[in-house]
Amino acid sequence: MSNSNRWRPLASLLPLLLLAQASLATLAITSTELQKGVPALPLSLYRHLRRAEQQQALALATPTFLDDASSQLTFAAPAPAYQAHYFDQLISHDPEVPPPAGKTTFRQRYWFDAGYYKKGGPVFLLDGGETDGAGRLPFLKEGILRILSEATGGIGIVFEHRYYGESFPVDDLSTDSFRYLTTMQSLQDGAYFAENVKLPGLEDVKLTPNKHAAWFYYGGSYAGAKAAFARKLFPDVWWGAIASSAVTAAIVDYWEYYEPIRLHAPSACIDLLQNHTSVIDSLLALDNPLVTTSLKSYFGLPNITLDTDFVNALSIPLGSWQARNWDSEVGSSAFFDFCDTLTADPEEVTKLGGLTTTVLEFVAQAFPSWPKDPRKTFASFSAYAAYSKDKIASMCPEDEEQDDCFGTDAYGGDGLEEAPWKSWSYQFCTEWGYFMGGAPEGHPSIVSRLIGTDYTAQICEKAFPPGKLNSVPSTPNTTAINQWGSFKLQHSRLAFIDGSDDPWLYATPHSPHAPNRTDTIKRPFKVISGGVHHWDENGRLDGDVPKAIRKVHEDEVEFVKAWVKEWEERGRWKTGAWRD
Repeated sequence: MSNSNRWRPLASLLPLLLLAQASLATLAITSTELQKGVPALPLSLYRHLRRAEQQQALALATPTFLDDASSQLTFAAPAPAYQAHYFDQLISHDPEVPPPAGKTTFRQRYWFDAGYYKKGGPVFLLDGGETDGAGRLPFLKEGILRILSEATGGIGIVFEHRYYGESFPVDDLSTDSFRYLTTMQSLQDGAYFAENVKLPGLEDVKLTPNKHAAWFYYGGSYAGAKAAFARKLFPDVWWGAIASSAVTAAIVDYWEYYEPIRLHAPSACIDLLQNHTSVIDSLLALDNPLVTTSLKSYFGLPNITLDTDFVNALSIPLGSWQARNWDSEVGSSAFFDFCDTLTADPEEVTKLGGLTTTVLEFVAQAFPSWPKDPRKTFASFSAYAAYSKDKIASMCPEDEEQDDCFGTDAYGGDGLEEAPWKSWSYQFCTEWGYFMGGAPEGHPSIVSRLIGTDYTAQICEKAFPPGKLNSVPSTPNTTAINQWGSFKLQHSRLAFIDGSDDPWLYATPHSPHAPNRTDTIKRPFKVISGGVHHWDENGRLDGDVPKAIRKVHEDEVEFVKAWVKEWEERGRWKTGAWRD
């Protein structure tokens, strides 16, 4: 029997599925999580969630900084607040891409803390990455910047990335206006800043890189890759760098984003999710209007027209895996709430909506991939559907159509207020890729195989129509990034810190695809067991941190102190010998 014919009897069963009920744990999906692990961004839903978050922050009168990146966590604003400063940055460092007539610089925002500074101490610059830099201020107060500055008598700086927050060299976000947004331009921003900035109140303090002060670059995720690239490309500016969860390899089809989730999430949950995903794909493959309509209705999403948009909506909970953090006040437990829903023990069969043993046996025959005991699997499938109704469908406002909320047809808007989603989209469309979808055939998948790069990359064409001065390539130019070393990138006084469970692990030098290397003081190479995304970046003033995080912070202090000592002793070496 063909796969298509084998599934056709299920059309008559779907009305029965509509009777199933399940108890669901509370799950809050944020705009940040929606950007993180969902293959294609439903822009209308993202905007709705973001507005709701901003309104809630205002209602609570709390100065919460909403993190806008596809790969960053949200942190509460620190107190006391740090004053924002502005640096006159060059609009373009590339003579082949000249700035607009009559304007050569823009105001690039930064913050700093010199409270621990001692004469001759180092400077630590933290790259804000693809987000509003204000969201990185907690790292000055109790995160990696405070830890390293306090240990070495240094200065901590949060440096906002061009085209994010308030640091815009342009007045709009048309395709032409994005011509100054490249990874190299942003790397040159950091070098130019380090060589020319005069910190307010410290104007008389000489901080010239590698002459009067040792400068260190820190970044997490995309900014982590930049830290690594900066050390390699500008060694005369950056004495050292810490690259946390550094995605040094640009990859077009990044289906392996979901591999660490599949491998490290609770196995019972993953087994069920793989099964449910396969079943849903098989039902949709029938291309039977009754089956498709019944299935979508069962999951509370009857008015999503495209099957790809439907399965994309079902992948929303996976974004909460990356939102985990060792600090419960920062991270989210939403993924485990989702898994608890799928793996909850079924009660009496009568509570599954009157499904009889005969029906369950038929389901087991029609779905040979299901376990021998179909009761728990069917109950889990029902719970998945009820979860979708309660936690996914409900995110769409009652006055909006589901196609408008969960569809991916409209990616409009050129105003600067669109930067939270549009700036990083431009970057991955032009240089980085990272289009996430289902695994290849023959490999287990927790995301629908209907989602491929043709679906996830559609934002590139729709959001960035060709301009007069700039256009987006048909395929991201990953060579522009990978030419700097990719998986093999290494350099003296360059540390790589990764988490074993990070969905971005397969794009870092700790990837299974990368060559093995040793961990040394000169070239630290460390993995946080059970860690996710740049877990070393945040800290707590009360010292209440897990043993693994305390250890990595201690290691970072140790090797940075060793690097600072090298800086202090450099004059004893042969002239120029330290430039390695």
